[in-house]
Amino acid sequence: MADLADTLLSSLDARSVQSMSRQLGLDPQQTAGAIQAALPMLLGQMAKNASQPDGANALLGAVQRDHTGIDIDGLLGGLLGSLGGGQAQPARNSGLAGGMAILGHVFGGGQGSGAAQVPKVQGLDSAGSTRLLAMLAPMVMAALGKMTQGGQLNAGALSGLLGGESQRIAQAPPSALDSMLGAVLDSDGDGKMDIGGVLKSAQTLGGLFGKR
Repeated sequence: MADLADTLLSSLDARSVQSMSRQLGLDPQQTAGAIQAALPMLLGQMAKNASQPDGANALLGAVQRDHTGIDIDGLLGGLLGSLGGGQAQPARNSGLAGGMAILGHVFGGGQGSGAAQVPKVQGLDSAGSTRLLAMLAPMVMAALGKMTQGGQLNAGALSGLLGGESQRIAQAPPSALDSMLGAVLDSDGDGKMDIGGVLKSAQTLGGLFGKR
């Protein structure tokens, strides 16, 4: 089974991170740090929700119902287009409203409660934190949807998977973020070099993220 971190990071190419940076008002290095700070919080809360059978079944049901068969690369492009006020048509549940709805389910009591917990060391205010989470949440759900296809993931495995991946991303060494920034600053500017590929060019994702 592919790692969740691998699936997510391989979807973030140079152009995507640059677009996210513009949406957040950050430079690419700050965006990389914000992603590393926000993903563990999002995955950790999802893991907490999935630690109870009802929560795990509800999450798996939502993934299977609304988030399978989605191309993550296309999803992010549509999401960034919708955030920027462009004409791109996002995939189902992938636009800003879809991301906000996911946050409401994950954190319960609305998006604001989740956004308030996002670390602000990267200079994000509550609105920026909510926007970043709204970008990441549909990607996480689509990645889980990909993993459920073919019976690779069931309700019983969700909590452990999400908790483990949350810790791996939170504990990633600076070299992982340096590689992420290196993809963004790709000198030829073709936008083809995805983050997952850059990470693997130095060493495997498992090594970078402390996989045992």
